[in-house]
Amino acid sequence: MSKRWLVEEMDVNVGKMRSPKSVLAITTASHMMQHIYVGTSILFPFIMTSLNLNYTEFGVAIAASSLFGGIFQLLFSVASRKIARHVLLGLGNVLLSLGTFLTGIAQNFNHFLGFRTIANIGVAPQHPMGTAIVSEKFDEKSVGRAIGIHYGVAYLGNIIGPLAMIILVATLGWRKTLFVFSIPALIIGLSVIWFLSGDENISQIDASRISSSLRSDIATLIKTPSVIPIILTQALLSGGIDLGIITTYIPLFLADDLNFDVHGYAYGLTYTIGLLGGVCGPILLGKYADRVGHLKMATFSSLFALALVYLLSLYDSANLFLAVHLFLLGLTSFALPTLLQSHLVSVTEGYNKDLVVGVFFTVGFGFGSLWSGIIGYMIDVYSSFKPAFLLMGTLGIFAFLILTRQLRYTQR
Repeated sequence: MSKRWLVEEMDVNVGKMRSPKSVLAITTASHMMQHIYVGTSILFPFIMTSLNLNYTEFGVAIAASSLFGGIFQLLFSVASRKIARHVLLGLGNVLLSLGTFLTGIAQNFNHFLGFRTIANIGVAPQHPMGTAIVSEKFDEKSVGRAIGIHYGVAYLGNIIGPLAMIILVATLGWRKTLFVFSIPALIIGLSVIWFLSGDENISQIDASRISSSLRSDIATLIKTPSVIPIILTQALLSGGIDLGIITTYIPLFLADDLNFDVHGYAYGLTYTIGLLGGVCGPILLGKYADRVGHLKMATFSSLFALALVYLLSLYDSANLFLAVHLFLLGLTSFALPTLLQSHLVSVTEGYNKDLVVGVFFTVGFGFGSLWSGIIGYMIDVYSSFKPAFLLMGTLGIFAFLILTRQLRYTQR
């Protein structure tokens, strides 16, 4: 077992511990449940039609529920000072299961907003808790690869979800499809709590998290080099080339702008190929970033992703190159959160790992909710996705410029 890849397990006399690989496996399974939920975006055309939602209403529902989810990212991070990370992680999956089930019985805009908010609150603990748990089990030379696997394998949920849902929706309808997919999240949530309770380092609260004050931890975080610029970058990426915005509007772009038959295999296959790029990106780029630097890889990835978003505005109909285009977009854009998180957890210690990832995703979800509403409104006003893609690409440019400056600063 390579020291470069795994942090050595402590002697059994020191206390019970799960192996790094097994902890990575269970937290990644939990993360996959979150992305199977992200895959429900392929059902959005059915939901919008059934509930009679226009793009503005849809954008507001997505924005508001994402905002609540983002706020709870930070609240869960603060709660980890008193409650074990694995309990919060498991509880999140239980709430996700409940929200998914309830969305299946939604009858109007208010129902959709409320039930999706419950599900998004369930998603909230995954990133700060999951990333912190994984980063504690791996050293600095292997954390990028570990987090890349944690995200890349989890992104298989982006593929499994849409493929299974597009098959089930034809026979069960979108409501019963959501009922079916609420079950795995509940099982995984309970499994996470049980399994990680077997690792004393995870199940017990670190004394340093209790003894330090939240104010002092925040002050330390603010003073940590590169933290603020990376958080600002995430605020821009959340509306440009971030996973959330891509998975929300690409299915609608295919269905409404390019006139794909939502009941046909071409719709599901084209979208799934794009999501496959999102699986490969974090694993491949995360591994390579351990050698060349997480920040450098994030800078190059953002440049390619923003260019690919701009180029989406050139499509007027289905094209043979579209699937390849979406694959490359997924490859570069989906890797960005893992690369930026790998950098952040490498420059922070202890409880601040929870806090910095919580802030990272709180800002991402918060600004993502704002951008999501704006983009939905723009599509309604212009009856086209092209202005939205131009806005998304421009936000990506500003993020790229911040990363470029930060990269030069860190290389001095």
